[in-house]
Amino acid sequence: MGVRIPPVVPKIGTIMTYKKLDNCRYCSLPFAEFNASERANHSRWCLQNPKRLEYANKNNGIQFQTPEVIKKRIEGIKQAHRDGKYLQSQKNAIGKPGKPHTEETKKLLSKKARASTHRRLIRSIREYKCKDGTTVMLDSSWEEKLARRLDYLGIKWIRPILPIKWMDKTGTERNYFPDFYLPDYEIFLDPKNPYAYKSQQEKIDIILKILPNLKILKTLEECQEFNV
Repeated sequence: MGVRIPPVVPKIGTIMTYKKLDNCRYCSLPFAEFNASERANHSRWCLQNPKRLEYANKNNGIQFQTPEVIKKRIEGIKQAHRDGKYLQSQKNAIGKPGKPHTEETKKLLSKKARASTHRRLIRSIREYKCKDGTTVMLDSSWEEKLARRLDYLGIKWIRPILPIKWMDKTGTERNYFPDFYLPDYEIFLDPKNPYAYKSQQEKIDIILKILPNLKILKTLEECQEFNV
């Protein structure tokens, strides 16, 4: 019987250090200009990562907030407006701006928003019935045009439910929700009108670095005429 060599156990108080990878462990992409967050994000979504589809298809693309729940909330808000429940607050707001949030409150609200894994609801949200009969909630007419185009072409797509974490230039971690994922082609699609593209230029540049299989559609025509 051979001699068993005990594992090396660091002494108490020893600081363990780990060498940063110089390249992606899956595709060997150089990490020279990547920060820690960008390295982690790229590795998670790398085309060569065998678990990437598992991340993208987690929960089979079902939204945490079902279309029924979202629709009920929207109808409730509309009904409250019809009942005049917001009239007084609207009158108070005219020429009388409300008390601004303190810096501490702003930071707390921002922190809670970043911690949420749900997409934010916006005014232009609409129901869309997919080719397979399921219903999803889309954020804009551009997204609806792209969804119709994908269904027309018979291309399978899902609405990613989990955000991709990224870090801005201040070191603040933020969430990014791609609009569409095409599992058969392993690409993400995100329609951006000119105003959104310009205002989000910094974010887009960072996201494209950590998610090279993302395609930004900059015009309505690109959504209507999309082809893989």
